Amino acid sequence: MNVVLVGALTLPLLASLSAVLAGRRHPGLVGRFGAAAAAAGLVSALLIAAHVAVDGSISATLRSAQGNLIAGLGANRLSALLLVLVYGVSTVVQVFALRYLAGDRRSGWFTAGTGLLTAASAGLMTSGTLIGLAVSWTLAGIALCLLQATYWELPAARDGVLRTATAFLLGDLALWAAVGLITTQRGNVSLSDLEPAAYHDSSSTLTVTAGLIVVAALSRSAQIPFHRWLPATLAAPTPVSALLHAGVVNAGGVLLVRLSPIVSGSAVAMGLAFTAGTLSMLYGGVVMLTKSDIKGSLVYSTMAQMGFMILTCGLGLSAAAVFHLVGHGFYKATLFLSSGSAIAKRRQKAARPPVPALTSARWAAIHATALLLPAAALYAASSIVRLPHAGHGSAQVLLVFTWATAAAALTGWLARSPGARAAVIGAVALLAAAVGYVALVGAVTGFLAPDLPPVTVPSASTAGIVAIAVILAALTLLPRAPANGWFGRLQRALYAKALVAGHVPASRPQQTPNNQLTGALQ
Repeated sequence: MNVVLVGALTLPLLASLSAVLAGRRHPGLVGRFGAAAAAAGLVSALLIAAHVAVDGSISATLRSAQGNLIAGLGANRLSALLLVLVYGVSTVVQVFALRYLAGDRRSGWFTAGTGLLTAASAGLMTSGTLIGLAVSWTLAGIALCLLQATYWELPAARDGVLRTATAFLLGDLALWAAVGLITTQRGNVSLSDLEPAAYHDSSSTLTVTAGLIVVAALSRSAQIPFHRWLPATLAAPTPVSALLHAGVVNAGGVLLVRLSPIVSGSAVAMGLAFTAGTLSMLYGGVVMLTKSDIKGSLVYSTMAQMGFMILTCGLGLSAAAVFHLVGHGFYKATLFLSSGSAIAKRRQKAARPPVPALTSARWAAIHATALLLPAAALYAASSIVRLPHAGHGSAQVLLVFTWATAAAALTGWLARSPGARAAVIGAVALLAAAVGYVALVGAVTGFLAPDLPPVTVPSASTAGIVAIAVILAALTLLPRAPANGWFGRLQRALYAKALVAGHVPASRPQQTPNNQLTGALQ
């Protein structure tokens, strides 16, 4: 299995190298080789997942003559699941790009960057040492910047590269500073040997180290105050936006989970992650509601979803963070690739009759029904399918998130078809979906539990779960509020603020022909 693991990381690099050597020659052949390499990596990831589930983790290390650890790779249940995400998304994106970039002179550049990004992301998931993890982290950031520069001649593309490189540089400096502090004290640390007791003290060094790691995670996951780079990536080809979810924008959660024995030793660092994640979830969720373009809405939705992921890391709920980042990664990558189809469907919806006008009393009844029915369905499903107790509250927080999502969907359904019949249909559909979802949550969190790094936070506090529920409920009700009364005025005020906040100005003035003519005359 060690050979399979090494081969899975090597194949994307070979595809990237072949694309560089081929240049603009044989772009179709190069693209198919890149997609085949990713597909082979996906098969390898599935084989590794089956092996670690039955026989336990695997590892391969390189040591010096003195016995010091130089480098290493390893795969356990956590790494195997994350590898499936990386190679699964990369395979689908590269197959999609074969037609999307057919005849494009920059398709070879895309293949080369995608191979490097896939290999670096896989290295982030399987690196056995702290230094190796940091190297993979930096390489993934460089690969994304190269992919954003696919159409370098476009001012928007150059602006996106500048914003992304700036945010990533700050985050990478923070991570490497943390790695330097740890390596100075303990050498090149093996990630499998991280234990909370070794890092849990009251020293200022621990607080600084853990805080730097959180800052790195915030920068990569487009969290406040590093949130401006993600909307600027839309100038890149659509496959790049989808590829972000193969271990780039969700890499912040991976970093916090893999280094949780260090980060969870500092209450300051955990509080920083919780606060930044909560604010980013609110900001991204509200701004998303003001976006009329499909990809713009998806970008801010991603920001909000990553906020929930970082928030769960701040509560010490590693299983919830991993489940969410994997599920969101596959789901959102699919949405980006199908954004063209979504535009066509939205045009069809525009021809439908508008939502019927409802009184305030009917809106109140709809909101109450939409909030109560999903809660009842999830409660019934949890009674039917028992959740594992090893998740430290992860399963419960995931159910709260699911409740809010189902409430939003049910609100839209009842607003268009108000009545008891629609409520009954929604209740039956919710119960069936809830049973399947709860079973999936239980299976995944139970699968991950033996190999999740330990944390000092034993479980999510009741106050934290209640706060999440209140925030998600507010985001659910906000877009469906009636346009009259004080709630309507609040809605319009928030809309205006969010519309301004969601506008990302160019980093530098863009030259127009008139500007160029004025400059020449002067």
